[in-house]
Amino acid sequence: MNDPHSYARLPPKDQLIMGAHAIDELLRYAPEKIIQIYTVQNKKSPLLQEAKALGVQILTVSESTLTKMAGSDSHQGFVAHIRGRTFLDVETFLETAPEQSLVLMMDQIFDPQNFGALIRSAECFGASAVVWSKNRGSDLTPTASKASSGASELIPLIRISNLASAVDAFKKGGFEIVAALLDPKSESAYTFQCPERTVLIVGSEGEGIQPLLRKKADRSVYLPMQGKISSLNVAQATAALLALFRRTGPR
Repeated sequence: MNDPHSYARLPPKDQLIMGAHAIDELLRYAPEKIIQIYTVQNKKSPLLQEAKALGVQILTVSESTLTKMAGSDSHQGFVAHIRGRTFLDVETFLETAPEQSLVLMMDQIFDPQNFGALIRSAECFGASAVVWSKNRGSDLTPTASKASSGASELIPLIRISNLASAVDAFKKGGFEIVAALLDPKSESAYTFQCPERTVLIVGSEGEGIQPLLRKKADRSVYLPMQGKISSLNVAQATAALLALFRRTGPR
């Protein structure tokens, strides 16, 4: 068995991600980011064969060590040590932002599963970046990375302190700010015409979007429900909104 404590000596900016799907997506689209993969003894998987073919180091540790590394027992027998990524600030993003851009801003998303699922939806529907505050919600934990199915390593991420200041910067950069709100003044997402440069703000089911961000929004949208169940969770609703925005707005 390899040194079970080697993961504790990761460079400070490096990260751990867990789960077969998340690691497999990185092997397919960004294998250079993977430094090594930790797994349990006698684990059989095409993922390991692919990793070995790409020259990725495979380390064997105990099941309990994997759980400790990931902070969760849902690692599926795989944890990867990946190179530390650079989080953008808004100004840096705006320097190279495409003329047609859709940015997802997450406010007060405390559930790491929803946090990761939102990043996954943003990547799937071609968003240009995802923004969140490190002080108001979840962060990019191994659980969130797993829920993103690798998308957290493929899409530009803007991790900042103050979302209100970020909104002001996006406005100066020519972006229209759209809040997802169930409000009488909100426009139906089915008929909403997405501007070429849009920031879509979504909030948690419990806390919602903070009042200051609501005030700063230029417009708001809601997703009309037609079934007997009158609501979706934030990840499901956001996926639907992103799909509709892509149909009517920036490609």
